[in-house]
Amino acid sequence: MVIIMIIPHRTPCLEGKINVEGNEEHLKLILSDLLKKRKNTDNIRILPSGNAAIFIASKIIRDIFGKGNVLIPDMGGWRGFLRYPKMLNLNPIKMKTNIGVVDIDELMSSIKKHNPKALFLTSLAGYLTPQPLKEIKKLCEERGVLFIEDISGKIGGDCGYGDIVVCSTGSPKILNCEYGGFLGISRETEEILGNKLNDIKLLSKTYKTINYFGLLKEELLNAKKTYKKYVLTNKIIKEELENTYFKESEGISVFIECENSKAISKKINSLIKLDNGKSITTVCPNYDRILRNGVVFETKKIDVSELDDETINEIIARLKLAINE
Repeated sequence: MVIIMIIPHRTPCLEGKINVEGNEEHLKLILSDLLKKRKNTDNIRILPSGNAAIFIASKIIRDIFGKGNVLIPDMGGWRGFLRYPKMLNLNPIKMKTNIGVVDIDELMSSIKKHNPKALFLTSLAGYLTPQPLKEIKKLCEERGVLFIEDISGKIGGDCGYGDIVVCSTGSPKILNCEYGGFLGISRETEEILGNKLNDIKLLSKTYKTINYFGLLKEELLNAKKTYKKYVLTNKIIKEELENTYFKESEGISVFIECENSKAISKKINSLIKLDNGKSITTVCPNYDRILRNGVVFETKKIDVSELDDETINEIIARLKLAINE
């Protein structure tokens, strides 16, 4: 009989729990430095959620272009990419990807065919593998397409190429505050907005945000270390398991292909339990992850401080047991 493995779930860092409140301007300076591509702090808005940031990004598209098409990935995105543009009479069109990853030639073809005003993408497709962000940014610039990048899964890594960046700091994310999000607007986009930028500032102010600036600051200071640890852990898991995708890529969760995905998910959750009682897997097909039969092992839900060699090896052993039974 196998003893159940109970793992602590991801919670905010101790320093952040002690110093929840803080100075918003100091926070923005650290955030700007981490993103590198936004040197002044005026174009960062701290918000109560990542979804609020996506809605405001959609409003910016509407203010600049009026009605029109926007491209979103056919998988590995976020359901908010469909929901919030529609609320503002924009038309989301799913673009064919390579299992969530943008193919530059396909992107060019989609731009020519649909004449989109904007492109919504997550930096990590489904939290599983990176997008070719530099190439995407270059093509969008050349074709006059506004690039909205959701950096929730990759902040601390190479990200932040979007004309607008959106991020959730809810749980479980790299910036794990259990609340909040933010929006970053490039100088070029602000210039295009012109006087309409004032409307965006007023809209942002309608989202009342609690003072969690100290907590978010501490999470930002740990972001590079946190991202690197999740990537390394998932690399080890992917190397040891068969039927995992994106073995050579950075990711903060792992997709395991299998036909009986619901049964496998149930088995994994019977062997590896989070101490908050939540599932450690996502059953696929799932738009937010990948439209293939299988399960995503959500490593990002585990307290990053618990991921030592012994724990990782025990996780691998139990995943093998669940998959091979």
